[in-house]
Amino acid sequence: MSLEATLSTVETQLQDVQDALMATDPLALEQAATQLRVAATTLSQALAGSGGAQASPLTEAQTQRIRAIGTRLPLLRDQLARLLALTERQAASLLPPAQGVMTYGSGPGQGASRGARIYRAPG
Repeated sequence: MSLEATLSTVETQLQDVQDALMATDPLALEQAATQLRVAATTLSQALAGSGGAQASPLTEAQTQRIRAIGTRLPLLRDQLARLLALTERQAASLLPPAQGVMTYGSGPGQGASRGARIYRAPG
């Protein structure tokens, strides 16, 4: 695959990940993130010279596109971290974390006569 095609694929996958983040579609996000990882790996291999070595130096346009990709990746990572924090807060409001209590098994403070911990909604 040529460097131009690889750059286009990475740019498309970045947009797909961003669209999936905005749509809050976890399945689409997982699929787009996996495809982005594969495309980014292919790009890094092409730039390193392995797997279809690049014979000519990068053009100014290619360099700008690579820099733009480098700028977008951390932004998407930050958006994903914010979404993860929001999801964790929502999950904690539905199922509060139990500190030091294991639901199954013989953890500290649990005897054989004690069953699984059941969570109930307040009220």
